[in-house]
Amino acid sequence: MQVNFGEILKLLAQEETISDIHISVKEPLIFRQNGDIVRQTQWPIMNQEDVTEILIFLLNHDQKRVSEFRTVKDMDFSYTVPDGPSYRVNAALSLGQLTLAMRKINSKAKQLEELMYQDIAQSVKDNILSKKSGLYLVNGPTGSGKSTSIVSMLEHLNQTRHSHIITIEDPIEFMFTPSKSMITQREIGLDTDSFAAALRSAMREDPNIILIGEIRDKHTAEAAINMAETWHIVFSTLHTGSAAATVNRYIGFFEPDIQQIIADRLADVLLWAQCQYLVKTADGNNRVGVYEFMINNTAVRNNIKKRELKQIDSTIETSANSGMISMKSYGKRLVDQWVVNKADMEWLFGIDAN
Repeated sequence: MQVNFGEILKLLAQEETISDIHISVKEPLIFRQNGDIVRQTQWPIMNQEDVTEILIFLLNHDQKRVSEFRTVKDMDFSYTVPDGPSYRVNAALSLGQLTLAMRKINSKAKQLEELMYQDIAQSVKDNILSKKSGLYLVNGPTGSGKSTSIVSMLEHLNQTRHSHIITIEDPIEFMFTPSKSMITQREIGLDTDSFAAALRSAMREDPNIILIGEIRDKHTAEAAINMAETWHIVFSTLHTGSAAATVNRYIGFFEPDIQQIIADRLADVLLWAQCQYLVKTADGNNRVGVYEFMINNTAVRNNIKKRELKQIDSTIETSANSGMISMKSYGKRLVDQWVVNKADMEWLFGIDAN
């Protein structure tokens, strides 16, 4: 291999502006830095042998898993740098050539106050993380910081509650250290065959709090509701951009003839829908979260039950006093305080920052 990849990962451990590493044939190393793709031309161009050697290194020279990749041609797994951060890794083929994408996961859980405004963080703790049961959905596109948000919330619960927390992930992204809580972490493919199998087992493992890494289908969506109905707190994610879209996507997992039943059940167990994006800061040196928070109050609950989902946006706008905030309002606050550029906010979200 032309580069010592282990040493490169150690060098990047403290570089907070780099979120992703891309490794492809006929390219140097490529980083996503502050949201932008940047080619690292100081390092040599990779060939197929180099990229294959890096894959073997990341799989800890496990030839069984290397052979598995050669059969299935797509693989998701995690890699942890000794005394450093973890990475979520995707191995795939592009035009017959091996390509790797690595997403850095924080090695230390951030406090909610580090991610969002202090009053919003306090609202999360008071309105949601104090509850004993219900469904909490964190939503946004890939790379929007959903995992970071959930880790922060689970770590808050770990530090403040005597509970049993179970995480079911594909792959595990953050290794928790038990504090007041007991923590069980299960990885798809390593500890269990599927989300469905892990969810069936979880109900027999005496949990209080369950993280389902992602809701991907009807069966997972129904299991999440079932768990929330049976006095558990359930966290999960969807790739949606607003609270209204989140509710619509959730109901849409099911057949039309039962969607009203699902809407009624979802309205009863949903605690909160959080949507987020990452935007470059005004100085260009970092990225900051832009959030939408929807609390399932009486008005929202009625919107969901009546399937009047378009009304959710206006309900959020008029419910600021109860702890909700729209993406537009949060973005305007960032612009007004010179945290982000007005042009970036308007271009990404159509937010009038005047």
